[in-house]
Amino acid sequence: MKNRKIKLAVVGIGVMGLKHIDAISKTNKAKLKAVVDLKKNSIGDKVNANFYSSIKDMFKSETIDGVIIATPNSSHFKDGIEVIKHKCTVLIEKPITIRSIDTDKLISEAKRMNVQILVGHHRRHNSIMHKAKELIDNNFLGKVRTVNINCQMFKPNNYFKEANWKKNDGAGPIFVNLIHDLDLMNFLFGKIAKVFSISQNSLRGFDNEDVSGAVLEFKNGIIATFLTSDSVVSPWSWELTARENEIYPSTEESSYLIGGTKASMSLPNLKLWQHTKNGHWFSPISGTNYPYKFSDPLVNQIEHFCKVIEKKEKPIITASIANETIKVIEAIKLSSKTKKLVELKD
Repeated sequence: MKNRKIKLAVVGIGVMGLKHIDAISKTNKAKLKAVVDLKKNSIGDKVNANFYSSIKDMFKSETIDGVIIATPNSSHFKDGIEVIKHKCTVLIEKPITIRSIDTDKLISEAKRMNVQILVGHHRRHNSIMHKAKELIDNNFLGKVRTVNINCQMFKPNNYFKEANWKKNDGAGPIFVNLIHDLDLMNFLFGKIAKVFSISQNSLRGFDNEDVSGAVLEFKNGIIATFLTSDSVVSPWSWELTARENEIYPSTEESSYLIGGTKASMSLPNLKLWQHTKNGHWFSPISGTNYPYKFSDPLVNQIEHFCKVIEKKEKPIITASIANETIKVIEAIKLSSKTKKLVELKD
């Protein structure tokens, strides 16, 4: 594969599929060879690649090095299995599946076919998060005790009209939005052990939730809370604070608040709050923003995917890692339904 561009295919040319296509165009490591979707619409006509209506048909005609699956959440399992059948390295958008039992099946099939799976939690490729983890691991915060996660936004009605699957169970803000935040918490702090959650049905009459809150206990003793909604007017979400995507108007707010015994940190603005030396709540406290060099996480993800294809790197986020977050979401949903604390099993 040396000295030639890696041939990629994108399955599903909706919002995320187009983002992946754009990211591919911004790297010199790969080129888009094919796209797959049920129907070739006006968007498909503008994409400079061969079009196919099924993964099976694509593999009959193309030699592809890697496939990116960006279809609706409920299709990820069957589409992933189809790509794995053809012994092709695959990047599956989050959520890898909507049931942990299906992810287990994907993992088994990938092992049988010797296929690598990378999961599209693109925020793990954001330099902000790598800097935050560096500060936490180097004890700038002391012992981390608390985390507050905000994931609240107001989605317009057109968002749901453009794709009916967004109205279904498994397409509410927990699976579509909060899943990113939960994955980052796993990245920073490890596994979640216990969950107690309350959710409310969609005010718009859809089959999913539109608000949910929970208390989470990590295995290392950290206590976290979250609030998520796609029906609340709010500046407190990663999209409106991280400046990752120009389509979202940026605010000066934060979406994560992390509390430690030496300092606290807000993200994604990377601001550390500390008292004066040996200080406490009666002494002055001030905030310091830590510098970092921004790079597009979606482009970083494509470049990492290429290295996985070339067998130069192992996937940063494997199917097994991603499934930990799916299990947390299942626990959140079960707790909301039963109104009881749910303990996660290893």
